[in-house]
Amino acid sequence: MTTPLERARQRMQETGQWDPAQFVGRRIAIGCVALEITQRCNLDCSACYLSEHSEAVKDLPLEEVFRRIDMIHDAYGSDVDIQVTGGDPTLRKTDELVSIVQRISERGMRPALFTNGIRATRALLTRLVDAGLIDVAFHVDMTQERRGYASESELNKLRLAYIERARGLPVAIYFNTTVFDGNIDQIPDVVAFFARHSDVVRLVSFQPVAKTGRGTLHQCSSITTNAVIRRIERGVGTSVTFDMAHVGHARCNR
Repeated sequence: MTTPLERARQRMQETGQWDPAQFVGRRIAIGCVALEITQRCNLDCSACYLSEHSEAVKDLPLEEVFRRIDMIHDAYGSDVDIQVTGGDPTLRKTDELVSIVQRISERGMRPALFTNGIRATRALLTRLVDAGLIDVAFHVDMTQERRGYASESELNKLRLAYIERARGLPVAIYFNTTVFDGNIDQIPDVVAFFARHSDVVRLVSFQPVAKTGRGTLHQCSSITTNAVIRRIERGVGTSVTFDMAHVGHARCNR
């Protein structure tokens, strides 16, 4: 009987994605798994991928969340990154969220919290780290229409506040940014901010807005991968290679 890692390697070979930079099939059986534990959120992002009725969807019972965690383990083994997401997962009861993170960690998998950061206090992050959390990914950008912030540059103040909340904890800090017509020209400034704080921020992701969900930002014809890459390079002042590591498809990290 083949292992999840062996099956992943076979799949990478069959699809022509096996190369010296490929992680899937060599170090991990799958890039990551998203575990949605709520559809509730305390923001109403203009690029939200959920439906208009998501707030009416009841949270999964804790026992069902545990069952799904065990299913992930059965399918992919222990060496798996699990994104605990939503909605915003911090809207679950704190004890439940801690139990979910602990369950993932006890199965030998790596739990990451994906959040807009509003309720991700230092105290909560500390409890989650104690339960086994290894990554926290903050989503901050202008599609969230947060009051008091008129540009991505101004949002750097909030990003810094989030960095300070997690600073010193044994957890990797990530940031996600949705790119749309209204902020693409501000991306260099955001990238420069992350570069200044790269002693703490380990990974940043810039995602072109998708034409899906209930969001209103569907006119995004100017947002291409190459356009985003050019602005990232402008922010760091040098060209950037995207071929150092492959996780699944070779162009996934684009």
